[in-house]
Amino acid sequence: MAPYRNPHASLRVGQILEAHLAKSEVSHSDLAQRLRVSNTKIIYFVTGRHYFPLEFAKPTAKALGIDWGELTYSILLQFFPKPDVDAVWEAIAAHPFQHQETIESSENDGRQEKQHKKRKKRRKSR
Repeated sequence: MAPYRNPHASLRVGQILEAHLAKSEVSHSDLAQRLRVSNTKIIYFVTGRHYFPLEFAKPTAKALGIDWGELTYSILLQFFPKPDVDAVWEAIAAHPFQHQETIESSENDGRQEKQHKKRKKRRKSR
């Protein structure tokens, strides 16, 4: 099965990039340097000739002052159908990340405390 590609979404990502490049004081070459790609590659992204990789979302959003979520959503639409992206987006929005991090943090604290006690016992037994 061939991978899903949406050229219209690629054009939309290019429009977002072009609009924010025009608003910001970041040039095509500045963005190319930050992403470690050629100026030509940036032009291909802006014109929609190449699909914008997801790994460039965060540094680009930071450089151009774009909402990271908006850019990521648009990038995902290049590679997946809209219903799939929407379903994933809803699942991420509904996931209690803060609660998950708190649980993981407390579990790690408990493990560290147990390891510390074991080390103390070993030192005393020597």
